[in-house]
Amino acid sequence: MRPSRFSSAVGVATLALILLSVNGQRATTPPGPYIVTDLGTLGSVQSAQAYDINDSGQVVGYAGNHAFVWQNGVLTDLGTLGGNGSIARAINTFGQIAGQSTLASSSTSHAVLWDNGTKIDLTPGSAVSSTANGINDSRQIVLNTSDNTAFLWQNGVLTDLGRLGGGAGGAFVQDINNAVQAVGSSMAHAFLWQNGVMADLGVLPGGDDESGAAAINSFGQIVGSSGHTDLDTYEITSRSFLYDRGVMTALPVPSSESYAGDINDSGVIVGTMRAGGGVSPWHAYIYADGVVTDLNSLIPTGSSLHLLSATGINNAGQIVGVAYDSRAFYHAFLLTKGTAPAVPPAAPSGLIVTSASADRATLVWTDNADNEIGFKIERSRDGATFTQVATVGPNLTSYVDTGLARSTTYYYRLRAYNNAGNSPYSNTASVRTKNK
Repeated sequence: MRPSRFSSAVGVATLALILLSVNGQRATTPPGPYIVTDLGTLGSVQSAQAYDINDSGQVVGYAGNHAFVWQNGVLTDLGTLGGNGSIARAINTFGQIAGQSTLASSSTSHAVLWDNGTKIDLTPGSAVSSTANGINDSRQIVLNTSDNTAFLWQNGVLTDLGRLGGGAGGAFVQDINNAVQAVGSSMAHAFLWQNGVMADLGVLPGGDDESGAAAINSFGQIVGSSGHTDLDTYEITSRSFLYDRGVMTALPVPSSESYAGDINDSGVIVGTMRAGGGVSPWHAYIYADGVVTDLNSLIPTGSSLHLLSATGINNAGQIVGVAYDSRAFYHAFLLTKGTAPAVPPAAPSGLIVTSASADRATLVWTDNADNEIGFKIERSRDGATFTQVATVGPNLTSYVDTGLARSTTYYYRLRAYNNAGNSPYSNTASVRTKNK
């Protein structure tokens, strides 16, 4: 949805991630487990990020180099304002989408509204770039221009949101709710804008000197991050916060650097944190009922995706964000609460059988599964009628069969198994034992 301090910090390293919003009462059930859906990509190169989700389960983001909307398994290219790239950052209840697109006439990007198949340039004729980060159900949109000015757009009219202290510093707006409350950062402090007034939300106590608000829900609860950057070492310390009824509170995220990105109407918060393990130092997290949990621990073991950042959560508890695979490609993901149906393991392959003695044979194969309980090994004297002769544990790729007759041909095959059933058989391989 909307970029936060995390966008600046991590974008310098490897990501250009963006963090978000939605709403807050109190969660009553623990999170997860979750089914992971990879939303796919546009074009031939795997590169996708999801930024927002509405209560209908429509997801927006970008894939390849174009903005998309995903719904019911279908990824749709939203197109551009004539240029070669676009990003969708926010979607409202009615499926109206806000983001940015390059123009046909230049490399400049303009904030754009996608509405029922129509693309509307929100800053037509402007020589500066702009991007829209949030949209509410009244089609009011918050956007930023590259000269560090934050605006509210409504029916073609732009309203300057101002800046904290009225000084020369800029402002950056991230989100807007249906009460026309907007949040972001100005003069290195998080702000709340409402009724034409921008209020400074301050920072967390304990040495912080900068903060940014990423999202606001229907109840006016705000999430974001507060921290400090050491000017000598450039080391960043950042804590996720919840701002509620005038009080900013640090979330108990077990990390020295974390960023809250979104909050739904049950008060469940998602974001990202720096942590060990996995293929990336960034881990998506969820905060519910006072507890922070790494979302990677709530998805099936052996998933091919590492969840980097959770960028949006809707009121059904569905979560979207950005994941990383072992090949260093980005994936847009959707998490839906539930347990994926168990499936049998993949079949082993490449079975080779050799014999160096009169009474034993050595089997070697390739394990293609990540969910097997073990392997069932079968033997035959004629290559047609097989009998199971052994069961071995998971992740093994060899077995020695003993007690065989000399100068005899044996045929072997095997299959993996788990509680859901057996895999298909491997290839059949034969061997003839030695005479002595």
